Amino acid sequence: MTRILRPILVLLGLALALVLIARLGGQAPNAKLLELIEVIHDVEIGKGGGRTLHAEIARPKNPPPAPMPAVLFIHGGGWQEGTHKQNGAAVLPLFGYFTASIEYRLSDEAKWPAQIEDCKLAVRWLRANAAKYNVNPDRIGVWGMSAGAHLAACLGTMGDAKELEGNGGWAGVSSRVQAVASYCGGFDLTDDGTINDLIRQLGTKLCGGPATEKLAAWRQASPLLHITPQCPPFLIVHGDKDDTVPFAQSERMEAALRKAGVPVEFIRVKGGNHGMIAPFGQPAAEPDVQTLYKRVAAFFDKHLKK
Repeated sequence: MTRILRPILVLLGLALALVLIARLGGQAPNAKLLELIEVIHDVEIGKGGGRTLHAEIARPKNPPPAPMPAVLFIHGGGWQEGTHKQNGAAVLPLFGYFTASIEYRLSDEAKWPAQIEDCKLAVRWLRANAAKYNVNPDRIGVWGMSAGAHLAACLGTMGDAKELEGNGGWAGVSSRVQAVASYCGGFDLTDDGTINDLIRQLGTKLCGGPATEKLAAWRQASPLLHITPQCPPFLIVHGDKDDTVPFAQSERMEAALRKAGVPVEFIRVKGGNHGMIAPFGQPAAEPDVQTLYKRVAAFFDKHLKK
């Protein structure tokens, strides 16, 4: 377990436990949760590099009669580790959402743009199968953490980039999303002023070479450089003590979105590290993880439940 993935897993476990306990009236969540949420494992969504990709679905066991809004979740891990089985959005079915945590090819297997191609594939799969899953195809959001936040932002800024669609399936279906939530993401891999050696190392692996040799790929993989007024609303959440992905990356992303006229909310987690919790021995981060999950749900409610 590397230092990239560990804080994300801590965040997911703690946040889910806190929110579920609060939502279920203080009861032990595991048994009660099974009464409310249905989980479907390893659903095939298409092909990436010739192999099958999957999604982990979590949805209300008793769905509403009207088609639901949906949120796709993209896991973190520096683009080189992690799994779609880490569904950080699994709490959202309690708020009336269909969710699916999606698989994408990691940088050991394939280089950029394979990752965004697989994420776009997932959006097309869900939109093409909206009726099957009782989902509203016009109300699909995405939520990512760390490397997943970067890819979520790519979906938000590259929805019309036909050259990044790939050929994994569901051709001709739109891969645009209607809302983006980002936890501690990096947005401009080319900006030496707001990235660090870790991002340079991981970016080199992602893009198949350093920026000095693969600048076109590094620029293409930087969602901040692709913002237009047509981008969907963004929620950006970042800890101001993050030593993995610099907080300044989110500050620059917020400023660029505002300049383009894109609706954006920015939550600065005071004292939060890469997992949005305070380092051991430090005062609690503000807002806490339970409040953050409620803010995320409120953001999606605002933009996907109109």
